[in-house]
Amino acid sequence: MGKRPEKRSPTSGANKPLPPANVDFARSGDEITPDKMRAMICNPIYAGIGPYPALVSDEEWVRAAAQMIKKEGSEQFLVNLLYVLRQSFEGNE
Repeated sequence: MGKRPEKRSPTSGANKPLPPANVDFARSGDEITPDKMRAMICNPIYAGIGPYPALVSDEEWVRAAAQMIKKEGSEQFLVNLLYVLRQSFEGNE
């Protein structure tokens, strides 16, 4: 796995740390919990990315993601999105 660049806060963030991911990555066969459902909503893999077939349309994913951004905020959504993408591609590099 490649080395990730150091985390840097944008100047507007005044060194405020990012929130931790508040989702739990859902794997096939897992019992669905609220944290896993949030992970599924913020994961664009379900709209079809790379080798993964689309399970929902782009429109469905974008609208669900927009609702989650309104509910949790853009920063939290983006932290969660990075987390689930990294989990989705783990071992595929």
